[in-house]
Amino acid sequence: MAAGERAGTSRRVVFVADELLGYAGNGIGTTTTFISLALARAGRDVEVLFAGRAPSGAVDAEWQQLYDRAGVGVQMVPEGTETVEPRHFTRMRDVEAILRADPPEVVVVQDLGALAYTALRLRCLGLAFERTSFVVFCHGTRRWITDVSRKVRVLPGAHAVTVLERASVELADAVVSPSSYLVDWMRGEGWQLPAQTFVIPHVSRAGATGELPPVRAGTGPERVERLAFFGRLEERKGLRPFLGALNALEPELLERFELEFIGRPTPAWPVERITSLLSERTRHAVRSVSFETALDQHEALARLSRPGTLAVMPSFEENSPNTIYECLEHQIPFIASNAAGIRELVAPEDHARVLFTPTEEGITHALRGVLSDGERLRTARPAFDDAESLGRWDEVFALPARAFPPRPRVSAIDPDWVLLLEETDVPDPELVENLVRAQQVSGADVVSCGVVVDDTVHLFPGEPGALGLLGNGYGTVALVRRSLVQSDTGVARWPLLAELSLAGAKIVSIPMPLVASAAVRRRPCES
Repeated sequence: MAAGERAGTSRRVVFVADELLGYAGNGIGTTTTFISLALARAGRDVEVLFAGRAPSGAVDAEWQQLYDRAGVGVQMVPEGTETVEPRHFTRMRDVEAILRADPPEVVVVQDLGALAYTALRLRCLGLAFERTSFVVFCHGTRRWITDVSRKVRVLPGAHAVTVLERASVELADAVVSPSSYLVDWMRGEGWQLPAQTFVIPHVSRAGATGELPPVRAGTGPERVERLAFFGRLEERKGLRPFLGALNALEPELLERFELEFIGRPTPAWPVERITSLLSERTRHAVRSVSFETALDQHEALARLSRPGTLAVMPSFEENSPNTIYECLEHQIPFIASNAAGIRELVAPEDHARVLFTPTEEGITHALRGVLSDGERLRTARPAFDDAESLGRWDEVFALPARAFPPRPRVSAIDPDWVLLLEETDVPDPELVENLVRAQQVSGADVVSCGVVVDDTVHLFPGEPGALGLLGNGYGTVALVRRSLVQSDTGVARWPLLAELSLAGAKIVSIPMPLVASAAVRRRPCES
């Protein structure tokens, strides 16, 4: 029996991503495209909801043909007409709306941006999507990106999105990460990952499209003629120690080689800055220095595949970088840092030969070894297999949807609970039923909901963490366990709910507007 038959290929799978090859591509776009194509070719019913910015022109013909041939339907997530605050909830509401229109059996959503947070939260409160399983596909959240980029200053808005990204991961039925490294990072940060957490390496282009893997040209071993830094030109990719290592090498080692940088520049690392950090001695020693900053994937790989080219990828930290997958698939010789996410992709027997410590000293030692010994270029071997990865995805899709208790009708609030509601608030007819249902399913001590004020929808994370000191992330209308509040329920909501949160109360917020409020909050604590 085929793997797809074992797992039940009839379940409709919808990927949600804001990057997709042919529309807007980067790391997330590449991996989403490849896995959706591979699964569709294996017989699954696969769609992609593209939540990124609409392309200015026609979709790239090559990728559209691949989607059509595999039977992958791609649909743009339309922008809603409502105004939502905070604004980062806006796209989440758009995604929720399109999923509500035709709920699939399985949703696979990227972690970055928490695109399905409102849908996920509603499902976990028993209010929607009760027959849908949610899988969070981890590429690296904002918190991870800022950490590995060594950023010190992070704005509150970015922290707010991080709260929802973490919640999405923790609420999911399953989590899929391409590396054990990223799973360990999340757990190290205290995140409570679901029991069904899978480590599944990405599939290659050949595994996705069915094309034969490329065969490297040439009849014999090569020697290094060209060093090519491969990757986006930014701090965390190890640019600074790489440049320092080049400057530390003896001119006689460099004089036989060309130096090339293949990757897009960033505001902090324009071409001019990189050039200025190469010493005059180094610039004069190498045969040439060139930058290729606008190549597409095919062009970059073709350039790296030239005989005598050694790719160098000295990143400080990586999750599961596409640059390594591409070099392994295209048999491009490379040396790279021993960052955990890279180390997991390279066969253990090749570690000593191709991996190094991403410091100036470590890179210098690796380059000196390659250049001074005249070592013949050899490709590294992968530590993963496309068929195994697809088999693991079958295990993910075979997981049953979470069961929810029956939904009884509720007409009144139990005496043990109190509803915090202003006299001027206009409740939705289903306000009480939704609040009680959410409390019964979640076991929360406080359940708030979204409100509409002056035609603007206001939503709340419920548990904003330290951000609760800067603004009301808890809610205004709320169902509260009576034992937790004083008889005077007219106290300002923000300090009341913040105090309950600090005391250990569990607070959840329904990301759905269930009250229209005409009240104008005169003081911040009343908001």
